[in-house]
Amino acid sequence: METLDGVLARLRAFCFPGGEEAARKVCAVKTTQRGEMRTTPEARWMPFTAEETIDARRSRFRWDARFQGGALGVTDAYEDGRGRLVIKLGGVVPVKKMTGPDLDKGELQRYLASVISCPPMVLNHASLEWTAAGPSTLRVRDRDDPTGATIDLEIDADGRPLMCRANRPRLVGKQSAQTPWSGRCSEFREWEGLRVAGRMEVAWHLPEGEFTYFREEVTAFQVISA
Repeated sequence: METLDGVLARLRAFCFPGGEEAARKVCAVKTTQRGEMRTTPEARWMPFTAEETIDARRSRFRWDARFQGGALGVTDAYEDGRGRLVIKLGGVVPVKKMTGPDLDKGELQRYLASVISCPPMVLNHASLEWTAAGPSTLRVRDRDDPTGATIDLEIDADGRPLMCRANRPRLVGKQSAQTPWSGRCSEFREWEGLRVAGRMEVAWHLPEGEFTYFREEVTAFQVISA
């Protein structure tokens, strides 16, 4: 049976086709995205454009999106150990802000799943802990996190990430419920010596069936190095 180190080596070999030396100097990656999302299975898809910065050395990300041609701005983030979701009219006037322990956990899980977009975190994030959750499944958590957040990363025989899975807090009315969640990644591309997912599709797995609520495509990619 393959060891944990063997599975991690497969993942690194796939993610760093240019070798690991340059990747060890990466502090963060910044992407530009376009996509669409919806709030319920019956709702219409809403197109968006977004920019996201993902830190490779600590648990931190920020996603700034624009909907309806900029009439609505959304910031989704995990910074300084706290998660937040802020909605603003015109990107300026706050109309809704969500914070709290459940959001802290859910946003950290989103960060952990970002390994498909920011693979240098495998090398450079000192407090990430990797364990085996199956023959080709890696489980990752941040040892400095008090919420117990984890995600499982499934990879294929070549080390290519296929899917992230977790139980994440999902808002139901004014409460949240732990709900199975997944993110499927595809169309991997090589940018600046890193191989990252070009597309991702995200879903909640509800009792009545799978609810895909988010689709994105990466349109630009930038490495931020030390």
